[in-house]
Amino acid sequence: MIKLNLQAVKKNLKILFLVFPFFIGLTLQAQLGFCTGNSGDPIFIEDFGAGKGDVKIPSGTTTYKFTKGLPADGTYKVSSNSDYFGWFSEGDHTSGDISGRSLIVNASYKPGEFFKTPISGLCENTTYEFSAWLINIFPSYNTPCGFFKNGSALPINVTFEIWDSSGTTLLKSGDTDDIYGTNTPNWQEYGLVFKTKSGQTSVILKMRNNGRGGCGNDLAIDDIVFKTCGDAVIIKDEVKKTTNISLYKNELPYSTKLSATPDFSVFSEHYYQWQESSNGLDWINIEGENNNSVSVNNINSTSYYRVLIAEGVTNLLNSLCNSASEIFKVNILSTENPNKVKKPVPKPQPKQEKRTTTLIRLSPMGVTAIQNESVKNIDSLTKDIKRTFKALKEGPKTRKQVIIVKNGRHIIYDKVWIDGAVGKFVQTEEKIIKQGDAFTDTIVEETLYYKTTYGYNLIKRTYTIKVKL
Repeated sequence: MIKLNLQAVKKNLKILFLVFPFFIGLTLQAQLGFCTGNSGDPIFIEDFGAGKGDVKIPSGTTTYKFTKGLPADGTYKVSSNSDYFGWFSEGDHTSGDISGRSLIVNASYKPGEFFKTPISGLCENTTYEFSAWLINIFPSYNTPCGFFKNGSALPINVTFEIWDSSGTTLLKSGDTDDIYGTNTPNWQEYGLVFKTKSGQTSVILKMRNNGRGGCGNDLAIDDIVFKTCGDAVIIKDEVKKTTNISLYKNELPYSTKLSATPDFSVFSEHYYQWQESSNGLDWINIEGENNNSVSVNNINSTSYYRVLIAEGVTNLLNSLCNSASEIFKVNILSTENPNKVKKPVPKPQPKQEKRTTTLIRLSPMGVTAIQNESVKNIDSLTKDIKRTFKALKEGPKTRKQVIIVKNGRHIIYDKVWIDGAVGKFVQTEEKIIKQGDAFTDTIVEETLYYKTTYGYNLIKRTYTIKVKL
């Protein structure tokens, strides 16, 4: 027969029931992390302001005591001054602050909550990212704690918790683990992603100290931010197949189609609103563009585009509920594409007088012009030819078998035998002595070949092509 020790059973059951909630709590714990997709604009920011002097945070925000001057264990201050105990004193994390403040905490000897604040105005069924910047303000080279390992100070260790608005249901939690001191100030960002439930529009942020106080466990917190978290979204130019483009001046105006592709890491369905900007900071909606693509036309200056995305249509135009894609930039360069430089337009050339070959018929009775569109003084030319004909007739004789008649670029070949009739053909060859332009005349030297009884002879003369004004 087996006898039970009822007292031992009761004791073991009591231990089991005490331990069981602990394991339930572990299932709610999660590793810290950031939104892996695109985020919206911040809906909550706490940077603790700026200015000289020590100030309090609102009542009910902390269980620690406020102190001015030297902060003892279990006290806090919101201050721009952390020049105590050899702490780092280089200032807060917020960029651009002058005398920027942060929440400075000298952790208590016992673990426990040291900061709490409500976050309202959230959207139901929406994913959010919480983030904050922390620093261990006790330098590693400062080793006054001889009774600890290597004389170094205790590390800081913080848990972030997101609770429902009643403070009874833990939605998400994450632990920083031990953060030891460093040789130089080292602000680090930590994040936590959570999702609201139906009807849930507010939450409570809590921060807990997990370490023990004493020599060390001293920290500062700054730039607490809440913003929406959505899918990672890629915007692509469907013409150039790129996610950003640069254009030369001589490639404008530019038109294309932009498309948005989400990765479905957060949303199961998507609603879109395209926006544009001239500076990447101030955005306006593109009216009626609510699909995953948009056509943009006649771009002549640097422009920016993005798309707002939400999982529900009612959340699309609510900045507390939507997220924004990465920015697509159309960058206009100040130079021209050297491969597309326009060729200079040639200057208009003066219209040349129409010229034709002048054929002269020689006979014992005189000289007759058969075509004479360019020769202005036929009588003078006739006298010149007669005089030259007489001189050549009395001088040495030449023999040629072929006459080449040039008419601009057109060349006429004509075979004439030596015993042909006198004066049947005359050839004109031209050479420009002075090239004119729109305001000056052109001077040409002309050579005339003509047939004689014994062969072919030539004469040379110059004439002027007048500018027609």
